Amino acid sequence: MFLFENIRLAISSLRSNKMRAVLTMLGIIIGITAVITITTLGNSLKKTLANSFNKIGGQTFEVNYRIKYDNEEDGEYIYKPMEESDYISDEMLDELEKKYPGRYLISRDNSLGNGKISNKRGDKLKVSIDGVTEGYMKSNSMYKLIKGRFVSEEDDNGKKHAIMVSDVFVKQYFGAENVNAVGCDISVDITGICAADFTIVGVFKYPKLLEKYQQSNNFMDRVTPVMIPFNTVKKLMNADVYSNNKEWGITFVLNDLSVDRDAAVNDIKTFFNEKYRNNKYWGIDIYDPQSELGIVNKVLNIVTLVISIIAAISLLVGGIGVMNIMLVSITERTREIGVRKALGAKKRHIKTQFIIEAMILCLIGGFIGVLLGIFNGYLIGYIAKYALSQMEEYQDFVALSIQPSLKAILLSLGFSMLIGVFFGSYPAGKAAKLDPIEALRYE
Repeated sequence: MFLFENIRLAISSLRSNKMRAVLTMLGIIIGITAVITITTLGNSLKKTLANSFNKIGGQTFEVNYRIKYDNEEDGEYIYKPMEESDYISDEMLDELEKKYPGRYLISRDNSLGNGKISNKRGDKLKVSIDGVTEGYMKSNSMYKLIKGRFVSEEDDNGKKHAIMVSDVFVKQYFGAENVNAVGCDISVDITGICAADFTIVGVFKYPKLLEKYQQSNNFMDRVTPVMIPFNTVKKLMNADVYSNNKEWGITFVLNDLSVDRDAAVNDIKTFFNEKYRNNKYWGIDIYDPQSELGIVNKVLNIVTLVISIIAAISLLVGGIGVMNIMLVSITERTREIGVRKALGAKKRHIKTQFIIEAMILCLIGGFIGVLLGIFNGYLIGYIAKYALSQMEEYQDFVALSIQPSLKAILLSLGFSMLIGVFFGSYPAGKAAKLDPIEALRYE
């Protein structure tokens, strides 16, 4: 009851001097608002980076070839160019697939060049032809599936004549957007190679980023990408020419998301380290983009913390204002203190009353500051979303997220209460020490 009575008295005192209370809380409000705004932006930026990273291939990692520097002979380092036996072979990949069935997909793509496709009206539609694997399509957020399916591992292994086209191509070819193109056969005249028939297995959204680089405003002249299986490209091209274009590494996609990412990366590293254990000159390294995201998050945490601490300095200014107004309040209520002491109130009762009043004052200011800080964070977020909406080509890569930090909110409210205790202690102690007789005489 004693606590609730003190809270009631504190609120009554603040209500009787509304303007003075608001001005006193201003320093606390500004400080908390700044801290919450900064932490909300920092937290939102980390979440946005994580979401965007996942959209552009967050489940990918690369296996790269590495030169071994511990192969000295007679005190001299020996460099040996990579030979056929030094590359990751198809046999290794098959063995990996058997050991971890369905866990990994390989992301590969290779351009087959340009081509032309004639529609029923005789228009020559321009296309760019790329050979891709299922892993490439799953790891690339630029291509969003609308109908059908992506080219699959089965298509790739069987070197099938499956093809994916864009919604723009569907409108060019059929003359309407709502046509179900999946299952239709088209003939592609591949420039300088051959003409081949393909069956449409999927339709994807035409990437907005590509629209930026279109050289013609004529819809029918727009060059659209089409995707066929990676190994089908190898079949249509000169295999000997292709085999000389060795890759410096292979990009893997974690297909089974139920598997822990770190464990999956470690398993594949162990697998290839074993394969290259007896290779004197070459080994492999794993590049995990997630590690870079972790570094960026650490930097953002440090920057957010430093700026928040600087912003929190204004809380000290607000605390001094609280101390000042509490001293004024005690002076105005000297006779009230004298009456309470004359009626039996002890020093600790008087001290507790004014400390609680200072805490209530700071807590209200802190709560207002939190609301304003969250509002600022969402306001800046909506401004950023509007700016992003004006750059449509980047919408496929950026996933904005506004997320206030609950931890920062609780810490800010707790800190504002501590400010009240700290800066209210001196005025409260001064009030508790007043002589009741002198206080009753005060006019």
